[in-house]
Amino acid sequence: MLSFAREHAWQLRAGSNVHTFIPVLLERLEAENAQLRGSVVELALQIQALRDARAHPQSETQPNGATGLRAADDELV
Repeated sequence: MLSFAREHAWQLRAGSNVHTFIPVLLERLEAENAQLRGSVVELALQIQALRDARAHPQSETQPNGATGLRAADDELV
């Protein structure tokens, strides 16, 4: 966004109407803000998933289908 503002700053110095530039800048800032908010949500979900995985490592859980009960011959049932 800063590059957009820098690229168009010369127009403002050259006497362009600020009132036409500001709505364009605002629209771009709002779009970038929405994109960044989405990224924050995605990162927060990834962080939570990593925290959950660290709190409950796979080695502590039973494999799929295993009940943890042992039959008379010591095999998992």
